[in-house]
Amino acid sequence: MTFFEVLCSNLFSFSVTVLFFMGVAILLLGPVPCRGKTHSYMVMGVLLAYIVLVSFASTVFYETGMFSWPYSGGEILVQYTQIFGNLLLIKVMYGKTGGTSLAVAAFLLAAYDFGWNLEEVFAPNKFYHLDNPAERQEYLFYEWVAVPLALIFTAWLLRRLEMGKLYRQWERKKPGAAVLVFLGLYPILSQALQELVERFEKMEDYNPVTAIIFLLVIYLIFMYGAREEMHREQIEAQKASLKQQAVYIENLEGLQREVRRFRHDFKNMMSGMYLQAREGDLDAVQSYIQEMTADFDMQVGSQIRLMNQLANIHMAEVKGLFLEKLKEMQKQRISCELEVLKPFAGTAVRGTDLCRCLGILLDNAMEEVQGREEGEIHIMISSQEGCTTFRVKNTLFSSPDFPRIGTLGYSTKGVGRGIGLSNYRKILERYEQALPLTAVQNGYFVQELKVREGS
Repeated sequence: MTFFEVLCSNLFSFSVTVLFFMGVAILLLGPVPCRGKTHSYMVMGVLLAYIVLVSFASTVFYETGMFSWPYSGGEILVQYTQIFGNLLLIKVMYGKTGGTSLAVAAFLLAAYDFGWNLEEVFAPNKFYHLDNPAERQEYLFYEWVAVPLALIFTAWLLRRLEMGKLYRQWERKKPGAAVLVFLGLYPILSQALQELVERFEKMEDYNPVTAIIFLLVIYLIFMYGAREEMHREQIEAQKASLKQQAVYIENLEGLQREVRRFRHDFKNMMSGMYLQAREGDLDAVQSYIQEMTADFDMQVGSQIRLMNQLANIHMAEVKGLFLEKLKEMQKQRISCELEVLKPFAGTAVRGTDLCRCLGILLDNAMEEVQGREEGEIHIMISSQEGCTTFRVKNTLFSSPDFPRIGTLGYSTKGVGRGIGLSNYRKILERYEQALPLTAVQNGYFVQELKVREGS
């Protein structure tokens, strides 16, 4: 079999392998974010270069006999080439950090080794003499039929085990260096374990137990880390709930004080109105009632409306954020109106990311109106079928440069600012269903976030 024929066979086989890698990566990390044509071209370029380089290296290794090196040295080199290619592919596709990309890259290889060993029943002999037509046909069946079927089954099994959910929870835990080193040494450790198994069982053929053991170990690492992160998130949720209750109680106590104060003044106010009524001055009575109603609305009514709107927010993280920000606005004497059109229980954007985004929008609005008596902030949440809209609108006192809004370093508030909206857009890049909008309407600066639900 010529060099070119082996190369073509490897190109096809490794293309199937890379499709498996990408499928499992999407299972772990979610859909690939769409960042425009340039990003798509970069992904395609890295993908093609990865397939060609690994296929060419594998062909050279086969032709020169490097796969026969002691302790499978040639196979280990190819595996590290695959890990490096997977790492680069993950960074380009998702923009992940080096540690996250390494963890995913090593897991992809371990999952592939597991699937590769599932078809042991079809091809117990892993080494073929491709010059022999009979063995060449057996090899092609193994590479083009048995392996793809085994990889499809492996991907299905990982999905059934909810590997993506476990991995994302484990990733939020920010894994330590020891785990990353273990994953990075997977090819060497796997081969060392294989040597021990062969010596213990006095076997010369490859034993698939090693791949199963390593995939199980990695699964247990992810599961343990995910449970730790779930426990930590539950504790944080309990703390947030207690904090919310404390703020609620504080607001209710303040509302009670305002009601008692208004009640104390009510008799005096009624006495003044009674005297005007006796004199027949209906215009004065009407004006007096309006003033009294305005006083009540200013002291008590606005607080009651605010509490009613907060009661429509059923997502604990968002309610906690709004309670904290509204309390800050009250201290800074910033006029704020909150409107929650329908009960809001959640959205497709992860809770922590949603709070980070809303926090950035609220902080920017507060900075713009801080210290200005005529400044106002309006917050609206609208939950309709298929779409959730978050809108933060504040009085505008500056002249923003729209093309530069959201770019790192740009701010109307001076040098060294402008990080918030840049982070805001970077977070939303992970969610294809999230659409940020920015506008100036009637003297107000409007930031709107629309999230398509169920996609």
